[in-house]
Amino acid sequence: MKSFTTTVATVSMALLLSPAATVAQQSTVAQWHANAQTLVAAFTGRGNAAQAYTMALIQVAVYDATVAVRGGDAKHKRKQEPFIADLVAPAGADLNAAIATAAFRVGYERVNSNPAARANYWNAYDAYIAGIPDGPAKTDGIAVGEAAAQAVLAARSNDNFYNTAAYANPAADPGAWLAVATATPYATAGANDFAMAFTMPLTASSPDARRIKPPPRLTSGRYSHDFEETKAHGALASSDRAPAMTDVVQFWTESGFTLWSRNARDIVTSLGLDEFEAARALAAFSVATGDAMLACFESKYAYMFWRPWQAIQRADQDGNRHTLPDPAWTPAVRANHPEYPAGHGCYAGSATQVLELLFGDIAVTLTSTGAQVAGWPVVSSAHYDSLDEINDDTANARVWGGLHWRTTMERSSTWSAKIARNAVCGRFGLECGKGGFGHDGD
Repeated sequence: MKSFTTTVATVSMALLLSPAATVAQQSTVAQWHANAQTLVAAFTGRGNAAQAYTMALIQVAVYDATVAVRGGDAKHKRKQEPFIADLVAPAGADLNAAIATAAFRVGYERVNSNPAARANYWNAYDAYIAGIPDGPAKTDGIAVGEAAAQAVLAARSNDNFYNTAAYANPAADPGAWLAVATATPYATAGANDFAMAFTMPLTASSPDARRIKPPPRLTSGRYSHDFEETKAHGALASSDRAPAMTDVVQFWTESGFTLWSRNARDIVTSLGLDEFEAARALAAFSVATGDAMLACFESKYAYMFWRPWQAIQRADQDGNRHTLPDPAWTPAVRANHPEYPAGHGCYAGSATQVLELLFGDIAVTLTSTGAQVAGWPVVSSAHYDSLDEINDDTANARVWGGLHWRTTMERSSTWSAKIARNAVCGRFGLECGKGGFGHDGD
């Protein structure tokens, strides 16, 4: 059973914390995850795929530093394997210094834009380290954190993240997505995160190794059905979208990166995990979602499938006698990258899968600052009795917001869940049983 809390005002950060998260004390891992989120969210010119991947690198360094100091899972007395950096920490090395240094160094080096955000991150690190008593434990902790960070930076130095591939619109054929040079009522400008289509993932052999299968044919019955649903419910001025549906749309207009980073951290905090368990959970979460988002954007720019606004306005060109054009059709929510697969679907599918692998199918209360549709109420929180409900809600939000087709949403969440399993099973102490990953991922 899902329930929403709405408000017409901007929601304060204090109100956005789930009740459980406000009671539990935030760990050093969670504190530096929050600091990293602020930095990465300010990564100039980068979108959700770049942000999710960058956060994964930061959390891997934190995890490896924590494994080096703690030696693994204290509760079960077993040694956990690091993800990249196989280090042995000096006895007594300060864990907090190691965590903060690992997070700081990777974040500061990888986020190479927005000088103000980088300066704030540097200042936060200086203030935090100054609060740790001087001595061999602090010095050794800093050294461990630096070593973990440098190992991650070296391992990913040829990931092609900083490529300068230039986007160019294809021919305006039926089904082809076309970027707009300046923002319109239908789309925001540019081709968001195009370079991410060429970035090497952490846990796959190539950017296209996990590409989703092609979208439905324009003349198929599935496409016709999806077309009619989005056309009816997704228009900005739709009379078929009830207020409760509008709330769902607005809730999921927050950036996937900030929404999922904050909520994953709040879940970890609410469970009262120790530093090792928190580092393990947030690293697994970040690797799963980071690699899913890279695959998502690689597939987007491979298929270049048009958005509903383009399809509905130009339906007389699609060769489907069941679809009728509306040249003035305007979506409730805008975007600036191809339709298939869906970014929010990829994020939700991978996020809920890794959370279930870590904690089981738990009930959660998610928070949002989504306010993209002007004049609509801001929806501050939503409660879900099951993680599967989140995928259903995300799918509804993007269809009812006019951004996506139903089939796209359903395929995206299922496919990205497989990526999440493939990315983390056998790593971070997660043994997930049988289940491979087909090349088409669907």
